Amino acid sequence: MTHEIVRAAQCANQFKKQLKTAVVVGGCHVTALPKRTLEEFSIFDYGVYGEGERTSLELLKCLQYQEPILKFETIKGLVFRKGKQVFVNEARPPLTNAELDELPFPSFEHYYGNNPHALAGKNSVYGMTTSRGCPYNCAFCMRALGKTRRQRSAQNICEEIEYAISTYGAHTVKFDDENFLLDNKKTRKILQFMIDRGIHKKIRWDCEIRPDVVTPELIALAKKAGCYRLGMGVESGNNKILKATNKGTTVEQIKMAAKIIKDAEICLYTFFILGHPYETKETIRDTVDLAARLNSETIAVGIMVPYPGTKIFDMALRGEGGYSLVTQDWSKYDKYFSDEVLKIKGLSHKDLEYWQRRAYITFYLRNFKILGLVKYLWERRSAIVFIFKKSVTRYFPFSRLSKIHLFYFLC
Repeated sequence: MTHEIVRAAQCANQFKKQLKTAVVVGGCHVTALPKRTLEEFSIFDYGVYGEGERTSLELLKCLQYQEPILKFETIKGLVFRKGKQVFVNEARPPLTNAELDELPFPSFEHYYGNNPHALAGKNSVYGMTTSRGCPYNCAFCMRALGKTRRQRSAQNICEEIEYAISTYGAHTVKFDDENFLLDNKKTRKILQFMIDRGIHKKIRWDCEIRPDVVTPELIALAKKAGCYRLGMGVESGNNKILKATNKGTTVEQIKMAAKIIKDAEICLYTFFILGHPYETKETIRDTVDLAARLNSETIAVGIMVPYPGTKIFDMALRGEGGYSLVTQDWSKYDKYFSDEVLKIKGLSHKDLEYWQRRAYITFYLRNFKILGLVKYLWERRSAIVFIFKKSVTRYFPFSRLSKIHLFYFLC
């Protein structure tokens, strides 16, 4: 991802010092900026943008077997360098529904070894993706897998779940789809298929959902099929902001969706962003208030980051929406632990950090979730120390701080 690309290049540099091998980079960042990524990071020999299964396979054949039929110039979805020049080949068409079914299941045996109980632990989760692409048009999202949604068949999905259960002892599944639960015939068929095969008795699962697709019937069926938790992207508590970001939802839909999910006794966690186009302290206050009112199990509140490939990035480059771009130092492009990368008219970065903290405190204290707050802080203690160090080093070189100073500041 964008905020990881600098670290990835540093890792690649270490690999090259020890191994005489080509280094290939893939993922969201190179998909958004294929040519620039290789120009900016010379340590990467090749880039794979878009869906990488077939591109990677063809590249490996070129590198390993020197196949005369294949040449680097003919591999779709590949970025490569020849001398000092970087070339971007034609994009590879996305896989179809049928082609997704043809892909083998991930070879986790190379990761877990021959351990039939690798995922039997209490906190172990088997992650899987059942679809690719997102038809929605949120301004802050890149849609790395395209705009057209493609879905694996119900049988293929259930076969992978059963494989995970029998091979690794999986008991919890996390569907990593951009939109797993949609209120349509295909989704209902998948859920019913899980029930008919008895999968709901063997595992529990969670995924993320949009507020505007939530209906009592869909949530009831999901609950019956084994759903125990849902994450919902709320983003803002103000209708004008939701419209400005092309979210396609309203505050009223969000409130109704939260009620339906909680009434079904499904755990709900929610996501918010501060710093949308035309954001003000008043619209942020609406977001903080809604986050507390929804009273979900947990919340995540990030600060807007203009990721390449998004409309927000383009707006920042053009100076629209009250935005101006501060830096393109990708290591700072993190919505939780970021330095200022985006200026917003009328809101300083310190303002956004203040409201970010206030959102968490308001959520936990207004809903009397004191134990939840303690648990939240404890689980994120490493991140809190990181934030503390970064805050302190704005004013003092951290290397010069003694343990006594550190203890004093912590108190």
